[in-house]
Parts: sequence; C-alpha cells; structure tokens
Amino acid sequence: MQLFSEYVQWQNFAATEFALAEVAEERAEADVRRIEAQGFVLADPKSKVTDTRAAINTTKEMREARDRVLDAYATRKLTGVISANCERTAALLSRELSRRIGGADMMRRQARWQP
Repeated sequence: MQLFSEYVQWQNFAATEFALAEVAEERAEADVRRIEAQGFVLADPKSKVTDTRAAINTTKEMREARDRVLDAYATRKLTGVISANCERTAALLSRELSRRIGGADMMRRQARWQP
C-alpha cells in the first residue's frame, strides 16, 4: 500500500509538471504570434505580405522564439510520457492490491482447516 501511495504522489507531481509544460508551450507560441504581429505593424505598408513575413521570420528574435516553442513542445511531450507512465504504474499497483486483498479472505478460510 505504501508503494501505491508513493506512485499516486508521483502521478500527482507529473500531472502538475505536465500542466506547467502546457502553459509554457502556449506562452512560447503566444510570443511567436506577438513578434509576428509587431513585425507586420512596423513593416512598410507598400511591401508585399510574403516579403514582410520572410523578413520577420529571418530575424534573430523570431528564430529564438521559435526555438523556445520547440523546446516547450519537447518538454510537454516528455512530461506527458512520464505522467502516463506514472498513471499506468499506479493502476497496475491498484489492481495488484485489489487482487491480494480479495484473495486474503480465502487464504484465511483455508488456513483454518489445516493442522
């Protein structure tokens, strides 16, 4: 039971980390959208949209922002795997506990009739 309790605690921790990773990813994506919008606002109104978008995407600030999005995405995916693993392990331990607790009553009945 103690092992099950520890895995449930780890599962809670992993779920919290997963939520934080989702928030970080959304913030990184919002940062990319903000940089793009600022680029369009500051762009020459006479230039083509394609040229403006290309100019925005080649800036150092945009490259760094897109790198942060990729890092946040990778963190979210890895944290999701850890969370799912903890959840599956806790479920396995729960089933094993149920099996052992359910069989304990039968073992006690059998022990009564043995010398």
